[in-house]
Amino acid sequence: MAKITVTEENKPTPEELRQMLNQAMSESNPVDDLLQVAAELREYEQRYGMSSTEFLKRFHLGELDDELQHCIGWASAYDVFLKLKTRVETALMREAVWHQEEETALV
Repeated sequence: MAKITVTEENKPTPEELRQMLNQAMSESNPVDDLLQVAAELREYEQRYGMSSTEFLKRFHLGELDDELQHCIGWASAYDVFLKLKTRVETALMREAVWHQEEETALV
């Protein structure tokens, strides 16, 4: 997943920041990003012995012990995973429908 780090020492101009964002977005691959986040989720799940779905449910209900209740990283990673998964699924469906319409038009 493309990351941009901005600090006081390397603070870009607005135009430089736009260029950095455009470059990061053009180099981004949602499938690779999805796989990277899925690996991160597997680490959390193995470490704490529960699925991300179960964790998020219990997290929102406040049912976790103090260590897990403050595990914002896991909740954020799962949110990113769900958004990326939807993005990839939508792109695949769009491509499948477009390809099917293209084949129908050729017949």
